[in-house]
Amino acid sequence: MFRLFVSLYLAVVIGLLTINWISETLWVYLSQHVNTSNIAPNKTSIPTQFIPAELTHTLALAKSLPVLIQADENKRKLFEKETDIALSFFSENDMVWLAEQQALLQQGMPIITYNEQEQWLIYIKSEQDQKIYQLGPLSTPANEQPYIKYLILIISYLLLAAFLALWTRPIWADLLQLKNMAEKITLGDLVVTHKVNTGSPTAIVVQTFVDMASRITHLIAEQQQLVNAVSHELRTPLSRLRFSLALMKDVNPAELAEINKDVKEMETLIDEMLGYARIESISQSLHKSNVNMSELLFHHVDKQQRATDKTLTLVVDENLFFHCHGSLIERACQNLITNAVRYAKKQVVIYAKIEDKQLVITVSDDGCGIPTKDQEKIFKPFTRINKSRNKKDGGFGLGLAIVKRIVDLHQGHCQVTYSTLGGCKFIIRIAE
Repeated sequence: MFRLFVSLYLAVVIGLLTINWISETLWVYLSQHVNTSNIAPNKTSIPTQFIPAELTHTLALAKSLPVLIQADENKRKLFEKETDIALSFFSENDMVWLAEQQALLQQGMPIITYNEQEQWLIYIKSEQDQKIYQLGPLSTPANEQPYIKYLILIISYLLLAAFLALWTRPIWADLLQLKNMAEKITLGDLVVTHKVNTGSPTAIVVQTFVDMASRITHLIAEQQQLVNAVSHELRTPLSRLRFSLALMKDVNPAELAEINKDVKEMETLIDEMLGYARIESISQSLHKSNVNMSELLFHHVDKQQRATDKTLTLVVDENLFFHCHGSLIERACQNLITNAVRYAKKQVVIYAKIEDKQLVITVSDDGCGIPTKDQEKIFKPFTRINKSRNKKDGGFGLGLAIVKRIVDLHQGHCQVTYSTLGGCKFIIRIAE
């Protein structure tokens, strides 16, 4: 924060000093060229209408002053009394002149400048006594040089904008870099390789973000490795346990059936955990292609229909193609249809269509439904709402969590509402 403050402060100070110097130099330059255009128009192209008529007469008078006054104090006072114009003379070395002003004085040309009150001051050099004659300050009309004033004002604002643009450019680049990194992380790409501009005032912010992303990537990799390792390691003792159960003869058949059921549930849970972890690894390299959703859904519905006596109805256009990750969308549809068949009483209806360049899939059943207060929680991992939807029916709360993760990877949205059939209606919207 301190570094950002110091850099902004220095930028403003340097900018104001530079603008002030350029404005003053430009004002003197334009004033001198405007003045000489009235006296020697062949030496400049600036139009003479910048100089008011009153000053034109005063300039003509100024050229004859050295001859008329001749540095005489009495003549000076008489001139001031008769013309009401202040007149003074001094040595050339008493003032510091620009090189261009010095050249004009040596040529006997008058010089016109402004004082702090924006009043005219006219200087001319006498060849006889080498004195500098000063006329003024002279009051000027408020609008006597509007074009020059407006021009300098516009240039000053443009210079200020340029300094601010130079100062904000690295910050803007850092913000764009943060935006790009955030978008990549949102899409599941946690590999951050952006270069940090150490000269930027916000470099510490970008570096912190890069370090955070790297740390998140490391933690997710460790978590995935842990899930895979634990899941695979559990398979070995489960296999031995199942083999031992098969060899047991003196065990009550009912107890043996319960033990086998528990073993099967553990194997199913391990499979779902591995599936969830696999999706996380796929998310870092999401490759999309044109998928025939009509064919995909037809095969799943046909497969489910052969395994149940409930009625499954599919409503979809023929050859409905959509750009997505085929295997992931297939897994999401499988989980939704399996979930609906599990809890439906008699029928399940599946719709699929393209709407506003999005793939919309709805799966409705006539089951018991989900209370409104629990509909937001249903997509969280290991969430089971009530007794009618628990692991006795084969669920562990990972199926819908996998669906939501897949939809999120496709920049989509999923929700559950009440179905007109009486149960649940799951809706997923997937963007290309």
